[in-house]
Amino acid sequence: MAAALLLIAFGCRLPAAPPYDAPPDAAASIEQVADRLRGHLDDGSLIEGRWVAWHMHSPLFWTCRGEGSVPPLGVPAYAAVLRVAELPSSLRVRFWVLTPDGAVAAARAARGVADQCVAGPSDAVALPFSRAGWSGTRLMNTEVEITEDGAEFTTADIVAARGHLLVEVWWSWPVEQGGQRDPYWIGQGMAAVTGVLTAVGGRRADITPVPEPQPGVSVLAAALPPPTAYGADVKLWAGLPEQLDLACTYTVDKPLPATVPTVSRILAGRVSVREDILHLPGAATAEQTRRMLITADSGRANTLGEPGRQPCDKSDVAEPVRIPYRKEPLTRGGWHGELESFAVRRARLPAVPTHWDSVAHVALAVRRGAVVVRLVWQGPAETDLAGTLRAGRAALMRTLDRLPAT
Repeated sequence: MAAALLLIAFGCRLPAAPPYDAPPDAAASIEQVADRLRGHLDDGSLIEGRWVAWHMHSPLFWTCRGEGSVPPLGVPAYAAVLRVAELPSSLRVRFWVLTPDGAVAAARAARGVADQCVAGPSDAVALPFSRAGWSGTRLMNTEVEITEDGAEFTTADIVAARGHLLVEVWWSWPVEQGGQRDPYWIGQGMAAVTGVLTAVGGRRADITPVPEPQPGVSVLAAALPPPTAYGADVKLWAGLPEQLDLACTYTVDKPLPATVPTVSRILAGRVSVREDILHLPGAATAEQTRRMLITADSGRANTLGEPGRQPCDKSDVAEPVRIPYRKEPLTRGGWHGELESFAVRRARLPAVPTHWDSVAHVALAVRRGAVVVRLVWQGPAETDLAGTLRAGRAALMRTLDRLPAT
């Protein structure tokens, strides 16, 4: 009966979706994860012709927003929206490559978040998850959608580990019977999840340790400097990227493309740093992506407020002192691209100025082959705008010089 109602609701047809392969062994790198899922991407998730990523900094079990749900940071990662034969809806997936101990620890921490969600006011149920060699937690939550009619829907969110891999899979469905969960959607969704996880994790019961680092973005992730290389107080930031735009440019948190291997870190202290590494399918696509990650000339006036650029604190009516926005070509160690910079301070600085009063911004987007790197450095500039820009540029060049050819 549930299947018949489903067919009626979706126009008496289910979307065509290819079957998932079931290789014997687990994917050994995030590039292999991308290869195994490439033929299953959901074309319906394209926006302006581009795959849009499920944010890699979003919390695990994000539908509950529990504390302690920080996803792995600075490790090879992959996000995509996938078509499946079992459901008319899609699956959203995120994969990370960690050490086996790290994957298990992250899955256990996510279980704590699920327990908090169940104990809270939401209509949530958390159950153990064990399929295809993966172990973790399945969280289901029924909520009222924020729409005019207040329709209800249920989400299923799974976080699990197998060997060196961590995964989060999410799907949702409408609830037509006053908040009751539909067993059809649960059973079909679990079958779809099992197919995807077998394709990535392999069908063999034994898990062979994977040597680290693997070729690709894993090598580049391992070469990134410790956060303290940017300053003694600089640490990994587990919050949202837009919260660390010290220059209030609205350009730091540029959307990264989905379906490609990615490494992303956000660092915070006296200065803030954003590091993004992407492995694209080819050089042409990589160059298109690189250009998207540097501020476009057409959008600079809106995003940076030129020529009247001010620090984040706009309470000073006096004309600010600035080094205007500049974009220049950058070639270094086989990397080719562009570097942008500007600095601005209030005309009258307080005794102890912060980035609200005086700030410098340096960012680069470069490419070598099919690999794109974007680095952003921002920090308080006090009275020495030019000197702070030189310091920021030097910090980014040190990081770029650490990255080997892959």
